Formats: sequence, structure tokens, C-alpha cells
Amino acid sequence: MRSHVGSAPPLRTLVLAALLLGLTLPAGATLRTIEQAYELAHSQIQLPGKPAGTLTVRPCATCRPVILQVTAATAWFDRPGTRQPAGHSAVLAAFRASAANPATLVYVYYEPQTRRVKRVVLDVPAPVSRR
Repeated sequence: MRSHVGSAPPLRTLVLAALLLGLTLPAGATLRTIEQAYELAHSQIQLPGKPAGTLTVRPCATCRPVILQVTAATAWFDRPGTRQPAGHSAVLAAFRASAANPATLVYVYYEPQTRRVKRVVLDVPAPVSRR
């Protein structure tokens, strides 16, 4: 009898595991996109002046504008990785202040079925210090 300690499992174990996994999945399950996102440069987006309204994005230079809805439930973040939203007015002010920074990015996460924006994340890179 061979020992499989420290080596790959035998083929029949892998096949059995795959069959068991296949049996646990619901038959006829469909995948549905629940969220999509845009990564945009400063020039590709128009943020609304109010917390509820429309947000306009132009995904590419030749693309038609895409209109998305922001609501009171939209979360506004002034930097990536934070858990606490900064709020619409803080993000709008930071967005306007970052207009001259070409490295600024805005991430817009939205529901494709309703076109409602779930969250907006502003990413303004810190200036590089020179010594």
C-alpha cells in the first residue's frame, strides 16, 4: 500500500470530490451580476451637486455618456480602503480640489439592473515627495 502523505491525492479521490460538489449545487442555478463598477479619470465623470440625483460617466472618449442614479443610500468615500463614508459634500470638495492631479481616479459601483449607485470612491494619490 502506497502512502499519499505529502503528495497529491489519487485521481479517484479528486473525481469523487468533484462529483459530490456537483451534487450540492442547485440544478439550473443561474449567475446574476449584482454589481458593476467603473474606474474613471477625473475628466470622465460628472458628480452631482446634491446627494441625490444623477451621476454622468463617459467610459471612453468615443462612448456615449452613461447616466446613473445616486440616492440618499449612496455611500461616498474620500479614499479607498476606508470603512466610514466621508459623505457627498466632502467627496465633492476633494474631487474639485484634485482637478489638477491627472492620477486621480473615481470608482463608481452600481447595480446594473437599476443603474443605482451603491458607492463612489475617490482615489487621489498623495504627492510624491522629493529629497
